Amino acid sequence: MSELPRVLHLFANHKWTGPADPAIRAAARLRALGLDVVFAQAGFVHRGGDHRVAEELWRWRLPVVAGLELRKHFHVASLQRDVRTLRAIVRRDRFGILHCHQPADHLLAVLACRRLAPRPLVVRSLYEPGPPPRGWRERYAFRRTAAVLAPTAAACDGVVRAFGLPADRVLRQEPVTEPRDRHGPDLRARWGVQVGELLVGITARIQPHRRFDLLWDVARRVVDAVPAARFVLLGRGNEADTQELVTGPVAAAGLGRHVILPGYQKGPDYDAALRSLDLFLFLVPGSDGTCRAVCDAMAYGLPVVATRRGILPELLAARRPGEEPGVACDEDAAALAAAIVRWLEDAPARRRAGEAARRRAVLDMDPQRAAERTRALYAELWRAQVGP
Repeated sequence: MSELPRVLHLFANHKWTGPADPAIRAAARLRALGLDVVFAQAGFVHRGGDHRVAEELWRWRLPVVAGLELRKHFHVASLQRDVRTLRAIVRRDRFGILHCHQPADHLLAVLACRRLAPRPLVVRSLYEPGPPPRGWRERYAFRRTAAVLAPTAAACDGVVRAFGLPADRVLRQEPVTEPRDRHGPDLRARWGVQVGELLVGITARIQPHRRFDLLWDVARRVVDAVPAARFVLLGRGNEADTQELVTGPVAAAGLGRHVILPGYQKGPDYDAALRSLDLFLFLVPGSDGTCRAVCDAMAYGLPVVATRRGILPELLAARRPGEEPGVACDEDAAALAAAIVRWLEDAPARRRAGEAARRRAVLDMDPQRAAERTRALYAELWRAQVGP
């Protein structure tokens, strides 16, 4: 088989949002397997914004290529400039595979490849539980795509039906999470947690659509049943949203003593925050349809209570007899509170569920195995393109 070509990963956004984390980790894992992988770093940054993606690319020691704007939103002039630039980059650096992670960079890649000979292979990763919309840009891009990686069976089937790709070129790639050390430091002392108190954590940006009204209704019911319970909100928002959605309602509900607000945490502090928890709650997926916060919590051995939105029921479904890594409930305060109370009041059951969650993460969300499957897909596509 011919040696695999250079691979360029594209991500049209400078913000640390949606699939930025899994995209960078996927590229890093592939590079660790010996592939010549480079990441295209977006040059466009909103005024006053931080380039968190650039920070993470440096942290992962991924080589980058510059010169592309890679805007998230459709912008004709920017797209035209990027098409010319990407075409020149591919010719200069001889990339044979372009791996796309966002709609904007997907369209850019297929447009740039039109006049190239030999034409690079375009691969797309999806991060939502369902297929993309069937707009003209999506139809154009997917019909010129060699293969697609999608997180659910529904997304795979939807891509095949909507865009006519062969079923063997649409690979189910489940969400992954990195291996975690459960026995490191935690933050309970910093937060003033007393012996015997039980912590329910939730990771969510403070935004109106994330159902904070439901969260405080659930918290009130849980605290009434289990006075030792405290809720830890790992997230941030602007001042107006924080007052309207968090501090105001918490005070009105008399929950001040039962709510901890450490704000946004990252890196070792986020790891320590998750080690501090007894249970994880998740209500509404954000811009990352794979809900990596849930996957990370499971890797730390935390049982998860969630709604039935998006991919959550699939993430929490038992894969092995007798296991219950989590529960997906109706979007109802009474149902969610009852599920939380059941585990808070039964420590052995909570530990069993936590171990089941960890097994699910270790066995089914292994990033090394995902990288190996992606490498095998590249090899199959390249062999079909250039021959043995």
